[in-house]
Amino acid sequence: MGSPKHVVAQLLSETQAETLAQAGRALWDVAASTLHTVFGEPVRLESADGLLLMPEEAAGRLPARHLVVQLEISTSSEQAAGCYLFLETDGAARALGSEADDPDDQEQQTIVVASTILGQVLQALNAKVLGPTPAGLVAALDDVVANTGAALLSEVEDPGLWLTLTLARQRPLTAYLFIPGTALDIVANGWGTVRAASDASGAAAAFSVSQQEIDEAELIEESRQPSPPPKEPTPISSAVAQKAQFAPLAPPPATQQRQPLDLIADLQLEVTVELGRTSMTVAEVLGLGPGSIIELERIAGEPVDILVNDRLIARGEVVVVDENFGVRIVEVVKKGGERALEEAS
Repeated sequence: MGSPKHVVAQLLSETQAETLAQAGRALWDVAASTLHTVFGEPVRLESADGLLLMPEEAAGRLPARHLVVQLEISTSSEQAAGCYLFLETDGAARALGSEADDPDDQEQQTIVVASTILGQVLQALNAKVLGPTPAGLVAALDDVVANTGAALLSEVEDPGLWLTLTLARQRPLTAYLFIPGTALDIVANGWGTVRAASDASGAAAAFSVSQQEIDEAELIEESRQPSPPPKEPTPISSAVAQKAQFAPLAPPPATQQRQPLDLIADLQLEVTVELGRTSMTVAEVLGLGPGSIIELERIAGEPVDILVNDRLIARGEVVVVDENFGVRIVEVVKKGGERALEEAS
């Protein structure tokens, strides 16, 4: 293994490698500050070793049980490419405080904790570092799944930078990051004069790349997957709609006390209750008005979906709590159950 900058110089240009080294330092400064706030202790990047690997070589380095964090880097001009963060499942559970006796429960808890913390980090990176770039760079978390790294990497064609990152804290964590050449090229070309806060005191550093350097950079073509066929729209029903009537909610039974995960106890999560979905043509949407009825694909009386940070975690029935609507949980979705929601979309 070697310096990430020297590895990138083998794949791109010396100028792009230097630009990415500057970008990496600015990104880590903000990420470390955010992780310090989340963990309540300083987090230090103890080591960052790089290799130039083909996707199949990267797949051969994955732990048997691992989590895959699928990330997307995009620009305001609609360039986009994916990259992948890998965590060894048991090691991540120990580092994030999500250990459990049942392996499936531990895996699910670790996915929730990891996606929540990474969501906080990405929000800070986009606001302080990536968003202000001339290209309007954005990093988005697509999904966090288990044990599918080899399959995901088999769809990648570009060689890329394989990073082994060791984070030093009371509970250390080792992570592996595979950044294909396309993603590296997008960041290098999209980086410009950026001013990012590097710590809580407000210290900042500026980084720049000239227009000539951008013009001379070699752009790697992005591999695009064919778009799925359009879905047949569900017609607007002409049936007579009636207001739903719900019985008042009875007091819930006493639940067993559970030890909270102190690590994320104070983080805010967005909880969404989804009644149903449908597809409509542009003409149908333009024709909507007061009194219009939209027929959903969900059958009457079927449980509604409960999502946390856009991830399906449970299903329930609609109830009334005093004068407000509420949801009584009737089913907790186990690992893999969220696929039904994706297929329905």
